[in-house]
Amino acid sequence: MACLSSRFPYGDQITVSKLSQVERAEEFLRRELGFRDVRVRHHDTIARIELGPQEMGRLLEGDMRARVVSRLQEIGYTYITLDLAGFRSGSMNAAPVP
Repeated sequence: MACLSSRFPYGDQITVSKLSQVERAEEFLRRELGFRDVRVRHHDTIARIELGPQEMGRLLEGDMRARVVSRLQEIGYTYITLDLAGFRSGSMNAAPVP
């Protein structure tokens, strides 16, 4: 698995606390909920969740969405988003589209 520091935008100060926050969020999604292709991108108070396209629908089923929001807020995020582009390695390297 890629280094957790790849979950942060370039130029952001990376701290042990922030790394722990990302790690806890990904562990919850992976181990407790069973998502396989998952990354949590850290944008200060925003957790941007990237999932494999085949797993996105499951996030919205039943009480799954509410469980994810609740737990990630407990971890310290204020806003929880699902990236509709899906899981992609190196997404923090993407240049803005003009």
